[in-house]
Amino acid sequence: MKFRKGRPKILRLISEEPQFKLFKPAGIPRTDLESEILTFEELESIRLVDYLNHPHEDAADEMGISRRVFWNILKSARKKVADALINGKMIDIGGGYYKIRDCNHEDECQRGKFCKYGVSNCLRIKNRDSE
Repeated sequence: MKFRKGRPKILRLISEEPQFKLFKPAGIPRTDLESEILTFEELESIRLVDYLNHPHEDAADEMGISRRVFWNILKSARKKVADALINGKMIDIGGGYYKIRDCNHEDECQRGKFCKYGVSNCLRIKNRDSE
């Protein structure tokens, strides 16, 4: 039996599980490809920093983890995506140590329990819709 040293892992918060969980080069059968497994929290880190342009500190807060842990997750995710793109590997998204974030701003944005847009976007959308 293995014993972990140090503190137990904290669940990483993600907005939602992705709709698509597999990406591969076109025209090559899935069985002929090597794959890279990208965890849900790695995908969330890429989404927050590279897609939504959040600073690392804000993204780490949204995921409920420290900046150092966030940086390690992001670095791992970017390495896996780069390897898959350069070497023609399949990206399989799944697994990880996470839970889906509950939206605490339902009253302000009216977008439901799981807010994938972030509070500032929800409030901006609500203000634009009310004009």
